[in-house]
Amino acid sequence: MKKILTILSFATLTTFAGYSQSQNSGVMKATTQMNTFTISENGVEKEYSVKVMERRKYGMELNRKDRGMVNQDRKLSSPLVTKLVAIDSDSDANYDDYMVLKYRGTENNDFDVVQTEKGFDIKVDDKTMHYDVLESNYLVDKKSKNFFIIEEFESK
Repeated sequence: MKKILTILSFATLTTFAGYSQSQNSGVMKATTQMNTFTISENGVEKEYSVKVMERRKYGMELNRKDRGMVNQDRKLSSPLVTKLVAIDSDSDANYDDYMVLKYRGTENNDFDVVQTEKGFDIKVDDKTMHYDVLESNYLVDKKSKNFFIIEEFESK
């Protein structure tokens, strides 16, 4: 009887421990935004598309006033925002250029992809990054250079 009780206790503790480990770790599910723009190249209108996939990871912070208490309240922390920007400039099935754009955000950043004469701008609140589609390069404003972390690569 003692062995059965020990085995049932062990099974119950293992089940509860496994359940508690599978709780949400603070990662928001990914969102996707798709934009299609046109650009003039040598007098010919050319269509290109920009696909932005977002992922946010929230850190956990605790209130200082609850220090030492068993049940502490969580405090909102600024998320690390990661956006994969895929650019298709030749209207085929594959994307041509990719960028990974990272920044420390707030809970509700204003994010916008805006068409320009040579490509598009990515605006996050008052920070701006320019992307030239014809040249396949980007430029970050001087006031935004410490805000964005950018990794660029091609799909060829």
